[in-house]
Amino acid sequence: MKISVLGGGIAGLVAAYNLSLNPSAHVSLYEASPRFGGWIHTRHTPQGGRFELGPHSLRCVGPSGGRLLELIDELALNPEVVPVTKEHPGAQTRYIGLDGKLVAMPSGMKSLLEHEKRGVFVKGALQDLFSKGRYSVHDETVYGFFKRRFGREVAELVSDPMCRGIMAADSRTLGVEAMFPALVRGEKEHRSVIKSLLLSEGGVEKNEYVREAKLQGWRMLNFKHGMEQLPRALINILRDRTNVDVYDNAPVEHVTVRDPEVTVTVRGGNPRHCDHVVSALPAFSLARCLQHAELAERLADIAFVDVALVSLEFAGADLVLPQAFGALLPSYENPAVLGIIFDSAIFPLDPSRPDASPRISLMLGGEWFAEHFGHPGSCSHTLIRDMAMGAVRQYMGSVGEPTRCDVDILEKCIPHYTLGHAAKVRHLYRLIAEERLRLSLVGSSFHGAGVPDCIRGAIEHTEPLHTLMNERYFGYSPVFGEEEEQEVAG
Repeated sequence: MKISVLGGGIAGLVAAYNLSLNPSAHVSLYEASPRFGGWIHTRHTPQGGRFELGPHSLRCVGPSGGRLLELIDELALNPEVVPVTKEHPGAQTRYIGLDGKLVAMPSGMKSLLEHEKRGVFVKGALQDLFSKGRYSVHDETVYGFFKRRFGREVAELVSDPMCRGIMAADSRTLGVEAMFPALVRGEKEHRSVIKSLLLSEGGVEKNEYVREAKLQGWRMLNFKHGMEQLPRALINILRDRTNVDVYDNAPVEHVTVRDPEVTVTVRGGNPRHCDHVVSALPAFSLARCLQHAELAERLADIAFVDVALVSLEFAGADLVLPQAFGALLPSYENPAVLGIIFDSAIFPLDPSRPDASPRISLMLGGEWFAEHFGHPGSCSHTLIRDMAMGAVRQYMGSVGEPTRCDVDILEKCIPHYTLGHAAKVRHLYRLIAEERLRLSLVGSSFHGAGVPDCIRGAIEHTEPLHTLMNERYFGYSPVFGEEEEQEVAG
């Protein structure tokens, strides 16, 4: 069975890898750029420093975290993993900006009872536990869901900065069904979000590596040489597989998915026939090349946001980092600056000692990008740098000038799961099924924006093709939707 995989980001790489395990498959992987890995990109400086230009860590809890760990085990990357356990200060401590200073969020009962906002959290918990109101039968915004369950103050303290950190977007525009489906299901089953979290069961892990990570309390991980080790391991394996053809610098311009004309056309080339297409392209990219008017229109309706990333390195005495993952800044505190990651506090270059040159990263813009910086193609890097340094000095005190400052503009890097997004995705699958199109959709546009979600989605949405190949029959993509669960990386 000839399968074309479009896009060499993490979802495309995992989809191609999973399909290549079947000897009946011949996989062609197409990537428009010279490098594979998509938004997972590690920059190594001449001085030995390291900056992540995409995800800075991977959550390894829950179903999606389990899939991630299984993949790491299969790729024999275990010795390269740098885990962060639940006892690590970085896993326990997260800050938010309040009134111009950093305030630690509660991470347990003791810290909650000692917190300056303990009254707000206790009141919200009681409202959720004893509310007799019915659950919502329609999608609602994340902010609306938290406000209804926990009250306005909790919604502003928790959902607002959390959504800015996860999706670079406003909790008042994001749909809760797409963002946190487990919370929606938990409310329906137990009439309480807190009860559903307390009663949730992790299940028995079959994989020994996953079991061990769970026993040791792993919460997140990176790799010894940065996040890009994961996609590099995948592409190296794929290049060695005899049933895989890998094409870089190969932008796809036309895709047809209606039998018997299932073709992929790369810029400057002729149509290449195949039996099935797995797209890991962003929804807007697939919309441009897909020869199906209704499907392309609906794909183009999925929005994305732009983010400015400012990577800073300081001389040791010029910046003292808290032992924490980072800080999120609510929209009512500093709308342009989304958050700060304390890179060298959580993942020092040498785990045995603190970095001599502290590193931090700031995310700016997101849903507010155009308002503060204009168009991403013509925005002022100087303005972005100055705004980032202003936030550092406001929330972290007097600091010297950084020894290195990189400003990167990440255009359309995060999907915007607006209200009704989950219904949009279900409609896409129904359309594909009803018209028996030879197309599967994977990637952050549909199944969760976090890397573990993309990995899990790529595996689960290509598994039906294994069944079809084993039965020596192929038909159409099954409908996924209601029962699907995602974990969004924080």
